[in-house]
Amino acid sequence: MADTGILANRRAVVTVFSRPSGLLSHMVRLLMQEKNIANVDVQFLKPGDGNEDLASLRLDARADLPVLIDRNLVLSDTRTILEYVDERFPHPPLMPIDPTERAQARQAIELIRTDYYQQAAIIETGTAAKVRAARKELQAAVTGLVGGVEKTKFWMSDEFSLVDCALAPLLWRIKALGVKLPASAAPLQEYADRLFARPAFVASLTEIEQEMGA
Repeated sequence: MADTGILANRRAVVTVFSRPSGLLSHMVRLLMQEKNIANVDVQFLKPGDGNEDLASLRLDARADLPVLIDRNLVLSDTRTILEYVDERFPHPPLMPIDPTERAQARQAIELIRTDYYQQAAIIETGTAAKVRAARKELQAAVTGLVGGVEKTKFWMSDEFSLVDCALAPLLWRIKALGVKLPASAAPLQEYADRLFARPAFVASLTEIEQEMGA
């Protein structure tokens, strides 16, 4: 259990420790913007940077950013952060009310986080052979998303959701990752353009991320 007593006294706002360009960090920052939360302190850390607050929390060694602190609560699991923020700040709601649809949304987010994001990480850091394989796999996976957006404004819905929060950072990086989408993916590009035009998405971008979509 993290000792957050001192932090709780110091923090009257939600604090998010974030990477300036990480997919998971971007997803959480986008969520914060979509919720229009006024009192959010985003602190950017690059890999290897030290931070007294984080060090005092004695997080699991496997924990990576983003990390969210809300008074005595410390969250380092991205899935938990997403749903906690959606429930803690309920307007606008970004998860479906229907249990079946909620389960489908959770499953989609988990696939994006553990599979698509992982392929992106391989492209950024892997060997040449692994990069080629990851690009091919990510191209096929992303192209397969067309069916979920060609008849609706957002992912399987006309309402923006947490699934869109997960997809937007990935689609923003597609060109920078060297992934070329076929002409058949035109509906996906139209969907991506709708995401990128949202004021919350624009506000979520760091300077590094702005260059990725150029």
